[in-house]
Amino acid sequence: MSEPTTPADASNRADLPHRVGPWATRFDSDEALIAADDAARAYALEHHDLAPVLPFATVYGPGLHFDKATAIGISTQMPVNEDGSTNYTRGDFLGGLVYGVYRPAETANAAAGPADGEELWNTTLYPYPAGNLDPVSVPLAALGLEAPEVDRRFVNFCAGLLGCEAVDDLGLLRPTFDLAWPDYRACIGAGLLHLVQQRPISPETWYSLTYVPFEAPDQLALYLAQVYAYLFDDFDTMPVAPS
Repeated sequence: MSEPTTPADASNRADLPHRVGPWATRFDSDEALIAADDAARAYALEHHDLAPVLPFATVYGPGLHFDKATAIGISTQMPVNEDGSTNYTRGDFLGGLVYGVYRPAETANAAAGPADGEELWNTTLYPYPAGNLDPVSVPLAALGLEAPEVDRRFVNFCAGLLGCEAVDDLGLLRPTFDLAWPDYRACIGAGLLHLVQQRPISPETWYSLTYVPFEAPDQLALYLAQVYAYLFDDFDTMPVAPS
């Protein structure tokens, strides 16, 4: 597979504060990681989706999957122990998800998009326990996303590419985003414009989907407008989400 080249100004993640989601996660073996990448990459190519979100059961089959991944977070019921120490808890993956975030390789054809795994570069791939909002099953209508050209791929874009684990890597997508599948680019553009113009998603719902906090609808709308301008209108600077 060809090695991606990264412009010096592609992402300013190193200059940003460390972003923390509710869980710190990992795959517990190379085999589990490879199986997740194989499944996510295949889904991405079949469905023209740079940010596939797959249930654990789709990747690994039915079961509790204790041996596939680990998630550690701070207990929401009792975050501090009696002795003042942090009360950590382990998450389970019974309803867990695999998030894949990819970007087109420089060899992809702009007219057709990535045609095989060699033409998809991985940005990140991670397991996550189920949250309050499931991006795989939530109806588009529940998010106010029933709009022309908008489909499930836009939900995945928000949850994955704009989610807490990848949002600071948006700069890695920019250089080759024009090489993504044309129908995918149309979906993402239509979805971003719909969110900016109609504002159907509250900051609370956005957090449930992405684990990225916004204090007010205007702040969220401004950020999404900047994301649109960055990906579609040559806006110079990568938008930075609050942390």
